[in-house]
Amino acid sequence: MPAKKPLLTPVKREDFKENFSAGAHIGNVQPQEHFAPVIEQIKKLAIGNYFWFIADAVKGMGVSVGGMMEKMVAIKEDEFLQHPPDLLFRRGHPEDMARMFAFTNHWISFFMGLSPERRQYVRPTMYIRMMNPNDEYKWVMVQYVDQILNDAGMIIYGLTLVTDISHIKKEGVAMMSILDTYDDSCQLFFCSDGVALPDTDTVLPKISQREIEVLRYLAVGYSSKQIAAELKIAVKTIDNHRQSLLRKTNTKSSGELVAYGINRGYI
Repeated sequence: MPAKKPLLTPVKREDFKENFSAGAHIGNVQPQEHFAPVIEQIKKLAIGNYFWFIADAVKGMGVSVGGMMEKMVAIKEDEFLQHPPDLLFRRGHPEDMARMFAFTNHWISFFMGLSPERRQYVRPTMYIRMMNPNDEYKWVMVQYVDQILNDAGMIIYGLTLVTDISHIKKEGVAMMSILDTYDDSCQLFFCSDGVALPDTDTVLPKISQREIEVLRYLAVGYSSKQIAAELKIAVKTIDNHRQSLLRKTNTKSSGELVAYGINRGYI
């Protein structure tokens, strides 16, 4: 008989915090300067209202924030920077927070099992509900989009993007995907409703890094011509990538393709 899939037990806040301490030497790093190009890309490729923040993983504090935090979750930027990220967690749906802490611990275990040179290619995405200024829970996508590692391969700063996807996702349970783009190939791992899906159970289309770039531009409504101009390649090449993506993902339209990308953490 096949082995049972491991269960992810919801985690209490204090247990999560114990596991999420990097305890790593920082050195002379300027995170705002390092992440600036990525933040500019976020502005171009956002698929809904969003905010981003840079966190110091050693001190457990935010160091910079931008976007629409107050509009989305009723937290002022200066207030966020004066408190640990717990302030943001408290806006999350209670059911989803326990799962999110479990997901994050699972990701840390996955991350630490990789070689230091491979860790920079791993990106987790979580889908949870957060309370808006009207005290309504709305679905958001939480992406750890970039990170700064020390020489030992430990995270010292991370850039997180939180996007309102309530116009796309309206129901379901909290879930996480882990995207691994090492060696220009993509592996996708899921944790959904408390169950960790091992990589052997995950059917993965072989989507290249370039195809992911095209998919992200499609998500914000770019045409093939516009994408070609951004990536400085031929329009026909973009069209070929689009057809390849439709075939690999078994989708029939750009709308289905974008939904596929969002649900699986490619966007």
